[in-house]
Amino acid sequence: MKITAAIFIILILSAGLYNSYKKYKNGLLPSSFLAFHFLIGLMVVIGAFFLLFE
Repeated sequence: MKITAAIFIILILSAGLYNSYKKYKNGLLPSSFLAFHFLIGLMVVIGAFFLLFE
């Protein structure tokens, strides 16, 4: 069950980061927000894997 939750979290996060990247490429999003979103996403991924291997 933990692995399913970790994969689900990573899929949702990847979709969100991809959407933010598309907005950044179109000029609708500043690069600082993209960097902030990437850092938050990295923390969530680290947390998901911590829960997975706990």
